[in-house]
Amino acid sequence: MRILVVEDSVRLADTLAEALMKENYIVDVAHDGRQGYEYAISGIYDIMILDLMLPKMNGYEVLSAIRREGQEVPVLILSAKNELEDKVQGFMVGADDYVTKPFEIQELLMRIQAICRRRGTLEIVTLRAGNLSLDSTTCEICNCDSGKTMKIAGKEMQLLEFLLLNQNQVLEKEQIATKIWGYESDAEYNNVEVYVSFLRRKFKYLNVTVRIRAVRGVGYILEGSND
Repeated sequence: MRILVVEDSVRLADTLAEALMKENYIVDVAHDGRQGYEYAISGIYDIMILDLMLPKMNGYEVLSAIRREGQEVPVLILSAKNELEDKVQGFMVGADDYVTKPFEIQELLMRIQAICRRRGTLEIVTLRAGNLSLDSTTCEICNCDSGKTMKIAGKEMQLLEFLLLNQNQVLEKEQIATKIWGYESDAEYNNVEVYVSFLRRKFKYLNVTVRIRAVRGVGYILEGSND
């Protein structure tokens, strides 16, 4: 899962990012409301942690704006503003939860899990297309007909998860690069081509009934068949 942290305190943002990455979340950080808004409307995030007292756009403005754009990403407000009216306003503009500072990291992690359960966005352990399955707990891909398996990890697994979750949909190269490598990465679009080629080799080795088809000038689509 990819989480967006929008927090103007660099120290706190770094602390949050470190704690979340220890739990195997992928984390991007924005330090002002305008940047947070621009990141959020990309649609690549599974959850957003949002401060209220931000430069350029405050948290209420950010949340209102992304909801107007049709973004339904779950949002957890994390703020020192602890008055009832602040919380009411946060929920009215579209927040899913509200945690006041100071806070305990463990509580925050539990709140994130609770939001994801309610929204149905908890990480799916096993994904499947055709006779190919991916088990994220063992980091294995499998030909379900033959039982043949092999290990997969790192960016390859993240890319395959993204393709499986969006199978039979065309994904743009830029969308894939941002989802897997993030905004702050120096990764180029040809990285996507390289990792797609890695996955294709594994598909060939396993002899599965799925393929990653290139859509010229756009991106890729994972197509599965049960035949």
